[in-house]
Amino acid sequence: MRTKVSVLLCSLLMIQQVTADSDHYEARRLMEAGTILPLETVLESVRQQRSGRILEVELEERHDRYIYEIEMLDQAGRVWEMRIDAVTGRVLKSEQED
Repeated sequence: MRTKVSVLLCSLLMIQQVTADSDHYEARRLMEAGTILPLETVLESVRQQRSGRILEVELEERHDRYIYEIEMLDQAGRVWEMRIDAVTGRVLKSEQED
């Protein structure tokens, strides 16, 4: 039974990795097509507004709109979540997480 669980867990992790890799290629395709801003451009803008360490970045599509979701740890140890329009670079939301 333990072997079956291990095999299942490994399979799920491999599927997740394939999905993450394909997401990376999709983001690159969108950036090269000029559909979205390069992540580095967006991160430069975010860093001008709030200093800290980037913890996580996701590119999502919601209601035919591309959004960068960025989690950042500030100097005081607080985690912030920011949503940035991936086309314009405009900050849509910035809030401290609980």
